[in-house]
Amino acid sequence: MSKKILVYGAGAIGRGYVPWLFKQTDTKLYFVEKNKNLREKLLKFKKYNTYMTTPSGYNCYESKFEDCFSPGNEFSIKYDGAITAVGPRQIFDIKDNLKKLDCPIIFFENDSKLPNKLSKLTKSNNFFFGIPDVITSNTAPKFFLNNDDLSVVTEEGETFADETAKNIGGKIKYVNASELKKQWLAKLYIHNTPHCIAAYLGYVRKLTHLHEGMSFSNIYKIIENSMIEMGKALINVYELDRNFIDWYSKKELSRFSNKLLFDPISRVAREPFRKLGLTNRLIGAAQLCLQAGVRPTNIITGIMAAFSYDNINDEDSNIKILMDSLSPDDFLGLIINIHPHEALYELIINDWKTNEEILNDIRNGR
Repeated sequence: MSKKILVYGAGAIGRGYVPWLFKQTDTKLYFVEKNKNLREKLLKFKKYNTYMTTPSGYNCYESKFEDCFSPGNEFSIKYDGAITAVGPRQIFDIKDNLKKLDCPIIFFENDSKLPNKLSKLTKSNNFFFGIPDVITSNTAPKFFLNNDDLSVVTEEGETFADETAKNIGGKIKYVNASELKKQWLAKLYIHNTPHCIAAYLGYVRKLTHLHEGMSFSNIYKIIENSMIEMGKALINVYELDRNFIDWYSKKELSRFSNKLLFDPISRVAREPFRKLGLTNRLIGAAQLCLQAGVRPTNIITGIMAAFSYDNINDEDSNIKILMDSLSPDDFLGLIINIHPHEALYELIINDWKTNEEILNDIRNGR
């Protein structure tokens, strides 16, 4: 009998990557998608193409699914498992839906604390953390979109999840808490931190896709050095293996530069306030470096680039307006919540002018 897997979010990960994890011969996929236009497109054909990059090009997978529900209409079926890929902010909007499901639910969200937070809110014990260690675009090159405008591009990647959720099955490595923590630390600080820095620097350069920025030596060097800073911090604080860190960093530089992915900067850079959270991938990463005795010079450059993100289509686009309207001291204290007694505050203030010059050079192609 085929397993029934429910996927919340038909975006990049949900639509582009999750289908590769489950064989169509023994799995039926169902989506929940709040975007009406996307939902109606999916329902019109009940299939679409997802492309996986290879060293020589792409592999195409025609993903077929059973249904795509609007939120709240997914409960007529008994599922064997569910996966969420909606975003750390948006997942709280569906907490009541998740509470109603009588199956293990893996959170493919960039926040390892979410299962515990949602469990406390809903009194449900069905929530587990998962790490899709993959870059998946929410679009595809024009030559694919011309044939199927639902096409997306992904890497092959690797996926880790809490071993307690192993009954969901699929091409997922179900691991113990120690291994899951190691993979999350690497994903958060050696992937997520440099990944969003690359996006913000690419945005400063007025580029569209992540790989375009990586072709500029000054941007590439900042990304490479930010990985070195983070690697030292993870070794010093969490005693991660240096060979693992070096391998992971090399892998990430190659992924960010992958010209076949067409990973939109707007996707990676979205919601800068969340990424600048005190324990998140920018401010939190810089603080971890300081805890480890590492000066986060390049990460601070990335933080400054995030302050400049003014994409009008992003709900956090007012961040640059606030930065321009306030003095650096007031902006850091009132908006970012970093204060003069903190070492990071002093470093950001002291490097403010230098980083403005670095960003101007990137902006003007110097």
